[in-house]
Amino acid sequence: MPSPQLIGTPDRRTLDLGTLRQGGVELVGRLVGFSGGRLQCAGSLANLVANADLKQARLLEQVDEFIARAGVAASKPDRPPPTDVDKPPTSLDPCRFHTVVWATGHRHSPPQVDPVHLDRRGRIVHDGGILRTAGLFAIGLPFLRRRSSTFLSGIGRDAVELSIEIRKHLDRVAAAA
Repeated sequence: MPSPQLIGTPDRRTLDLGTLRQGGVELVGRLVGFSGGRLQCAGSLANLVANADLKQARLLEQVDEFIARAGVAASKPDRPPPTDVDKPPTSLDPCRFHTVVWATGHRHSPPQVDPVHLDRRGRIVHDGGILRTAGLFAIGLPFLRRRSSTFLSGIGRDAVELSIEIRKHLDRVAAAA
């Protein structure tokens, strides 16, 4: 699903999949398993991205139609181009990644998380987003650090505080190497 919040900064920069990709982020699709020492990803990424682009375009058209009907004076906005994902790999060597951003959606207990990180009700056990295994962190969970943790308007403070913890972890790893 596309995010209806396309602009989140005063300088009006977009942050969509295409922008991330231009910044060096590799889009690989949904993790479906691990076999033979390799990560296995679903082959549906191109379809999902095309669908998200289509839904985003429809949403933006509805916003434009509302603006026109309401008689609001507004310039025609730039539209993000369709996201090009080429043919993403379906089998990956996990050792080639230094950082992984795992977007699981709105699930309190993603099925891919080792059960050691779940409580008896299947929710992620954490202390302010820090899990039991060194180097494993979560964000966007209900009441992660405050009441607003699951909202776009409130997750920023959590992200700043958690990024400090991630930096401390990376410094410890670097010092031990």
